Amino acid sequence: MPRYYEFEVTLQEIEPRIWRRFFLRTTSNFAHLHVAIQEAFGWENYHLWECRLPRPLDRVLAGSPNYDGDDWGRPTPDGREVKLNSYFIGKRCLEWCEYEYDFGDSWLHDVKLIGIHSMKETFKRRLLSGARACPREDAGGTGGYDRCVHFLTTGKDIWDEEDVIGPWIGDWKPDVFDLKTTQAQFDK
Repeated sequence: MPRYYEFEVTLQEIEPRIWRRFFLRTTSNFAHLHVAIQEAFGWENYHLWECRLPRPLDRVLAGSPNYDGDDWGRPTPDGREVKLNSYFIGKRCLEWCEYEYDFGDSWLHDVKLIGIHSMKETFKRRLLSGARACPREDAGGTGGYDRCVHFLTTGKDIWDEEDVIGPWIGDWKPDVFDLKTTQAQFDK
């Protein structure tokens, strides 16, 4: 019978909380987890990423293929080659790790293991729930996210670039998360 991790992923430092919950096969690797997070949140998957143990340990578990590591010589194992069950199972099972996407904007996510389930049904992954819209790609981190929300609330840009930010934001609404549409893409 297939087994599935149930993960809840929350974007750090933003209130109200932006989060997604999904099932992912226990045979998956960290690259599969990365793609699941990208598609659940609506990121566009064109920046570097890594999963690591939470601070103060800050040990990299896996990351973008062909990424040599950071300026401090910290190696980054290829996420395609590191299985989730090497960390999320057994006596030393992780309860959570940190996922960073876009090292410039530094979008940090808590990836929490909720449970491991056996099911008769076979699938690769399934989106269960979530709340709020993911920030726009390249928004400028949490400060840029706050800027976008402030502009939508007041019509004023805290960086005094109303003519730029308005068209860039488009129809993005921070409170809206369309679960059904996202599930249709995520679950296929």
